[in-house]
Formats: sequence, C-alpha cells, structure tokens
Amino acid sequence: MKKLILICFTYISLAFLFTGCFDAFNPFCPTEDASKITASIGITGTGGMVINGTAGAVEPGATVMIVDEYENKVTTIADENGGFTLIEADLPEGFDHTLGHVLEVTQESEGCREGTEAEIIIIP
Repeated sequence: MKKLILICFTYISLAFLFTGCFDAFNPFCPTEDASKITASIGITGTGGMVINGTAGAVEPGATVMIVDEYENKVTTIADENGGFTLIEADLPEGFDHTLGHVLEVTQESEGCREGTEAEIIIIP
C-alpha cells in the first residue's frame, strides 16, 4: 500500500512539473517597498511623468509591472540593486497622469511568483 501511494505521489508531482503547475510550489515574492517608489508628473527634463524605485524597492533583477486605474500596464526590469526608473517615453499611450490617482506596483522574479502589490499615489 505504501509503495502504491509513493508511486501515485511521484506521478502527480511529475504531472504538475510538466504541465506548468510547478509555480504553485514557488513562494510569493517579497512585498515591494512602497516608501522607495514614487510617481511624479511635470518634472523638467523628462517630458512628463517619472516613476522611480530607488535601491531596495524590489528584488534585484525582478520584472516590475505598474498598472494604472484604467488597467494600462508597463513593465521594466529592476537593476542589480532593486531599483528602476521609467520616464514618459516608456509609458503606454493613455497611461494615467492624474494627481492623486493610484498606481499598483508588483514584481516577479525567479524562484517566486507575483504576490501583493504596492500602491503608489501620483504626486506633483
């Protein structure tokens, strides 16, 4: 009986691995540090909005996704210190620039899957 259970568990584990369900076993990524992420508009020299994450804002090398209130999305890759910068030219057409609106920031990196999100308010 124990042998049968072990064989079944092995087959089920392999099925998850080969069908793409392996992510279910990965932990969630650490939470983004919202205190290190800003979204500002009207900055001279950039042509408009700048979204900046200083060192430690996210995991180094993570894929960072930012979504506005209208579901417009932009992604970037964090540097080796966990920082990133997006300027106006990086943002999709129609990306929300409204003062006081909220942007959601999430990250994904190797070995973990998207977890909670940081909420960033657009400031002047």
